[in-house]
Amino acid sequence: MLPSTVRPAPRRASRPRLLRLLALAGGVAWLSAAGQDVRAQDARAPGAGAAGADVGSFTLLVGGQPVGREQFSIRRIPDRDGAVLELRAEAAIGERRTALRLDADSAGSPVRIAMEERVGTERVLQLGGQRVRGRFATLARTRTGEAAREYLLRPGAVVLEADAVLLHALLIPREPLAVGDGVTLPSLTPSANAQGTLRVVLEARGDTTVIGGARRVADRWRVVTSAGEVRLLWADSERRLLRMTVPARGLEARRDDVPR
Repeated sequence: MLPSTVRPAPRRASRPRLLRLLALAGGVAWLSAAGQDVRAQDARAPGAGAAGADVGSFTLLVGGQPVGREQFSIRRIPDRDGAVLELRAEAAIGERRTALRLDADSAGSPVRIAMEERVGTERVLQLGGQRVRGRFATLARTRTGEAAREYLLRPGAVVLEADAVLLHALLIPREPLAVGDGVTLPSLTPSANAQGTLRVVLEARGDTTVIGGARRVADRWRVVTSAGEVRLLWADSERRLLRMTVPARGLEARRDDVPR
């Protein structure tokens, strides 16, 4: 429901790399079982609540009415091929369920990804991806078959996926910025075979938003996609995502509890 991106012409992955991605894509199925309660599992993880780590859930609303929920965790992991952060999310909207795991480097760029989407009991998407020598190779299985692609991974690139609110936490710049300043980031949406750019601008400091019945001070960021879609993000001083809206679509993701 979220990103709108442009579609360049990605390269097809080589056969040996395709086989490795088949194994990675096959491993995504564990997310639906292990992710039944991401928050309960990862609240006990070392580093939960520390800078760079977070755990919680978002209520998803359309037109102010609740339509679903996303549970998530971010935790630090031992450096594996440059990956230092593990992001996990599971969302449910009606009969549709999505599960995602992303391993990212210190800049928030993807190292590995695994995704699965189900409608009822039917699996409609299974995707695996991995960074290899400056490129990102993916394999997606859908109702219509398999598709393997390879993308040039530009410096600072970030992943955005539909129904993955959590991934917006990676858009918050680490370096201090003055109000009105911003950064431009390359973006990748593997499930849509799409790449683009995002403009992220600090709109306000000391803004407020209500989380779990309590008023919280937050920075407000404006994100503009290649297609011109505007998204607003509220994050605390530790860059933890508190709220997200897509005004043109009447969409909102509101955090359920105060970060700890």
